Amino acid sequence: MLGHIAGLLYDPQSEWKKIAALSDETIKRMAIYFIFLGMIPAIGFYIGTTQFGWTILNDQPTRITEGSAIPLIVLFYFALMGALVFIGWMIAWMSKTYNSESSPLKGFVFMGLCCSPVFLAGIFAVYPIWWLDLLLAIAACSYAIRLMYLGIPDVMNVPEDQGFLYASAIFAVSLVYVVVVLVATVLLWEYVAAPVFTD
Repeated sequence: MLGHIAGLLYDPQSEWKKIAALSDETIKRMAIYFIFLGMIPAIGFYIGTTQFGWTILNDQPTRITEGSAIPLIVLFYFALMGALVFIGWMIAWMSKTYNSESSPLKGFVFMGLCCSPVFLAGIFAVYPIWWLDLLLAIAACSYAIRLMYLGIPDVMNVPEDQGFLYASAIFAVSLVYVVVVLVATVLLWEYVAAPVFTD
């Protein structure tokens, strides 16, 4: 599994071809890894926001209490896993439109592989430096999008032109999911799991 992730970071086009050749049983076994890989950003943010905090304009570090951080990171983790499940399901649902065959589990694994740079970038949240974390998040998300566009034709076995349209449809669904999560975040912070700041 780690070999596939490393391959996607260094040589994604040839690695997608290797992944496309895997059996359905092997792909199913890969799903468990993303349940744990998704914990990296959540744990990173928990440590970073409770132990080190972040500074704005060389001010004192701003931290949140450990008690208020736990529900936030749990919700954050479920938002990440929810993205993989929902978008994976949409990949399977849209596959018929593009004359491909997929399953929700295969879509889940595909999106997990695409999002691996985002999960790995979560390590840097342990010590939050906002400008650095923002640059890394932009770079990781951009690379995840690139992986999706490169991987769809091989993994879903569709021609390049249809693969571009398929990936664009998945990207549109992903953007809708992000907007829903942002709205849910505002509501949850207001009514359910508000952060409690500490000195």
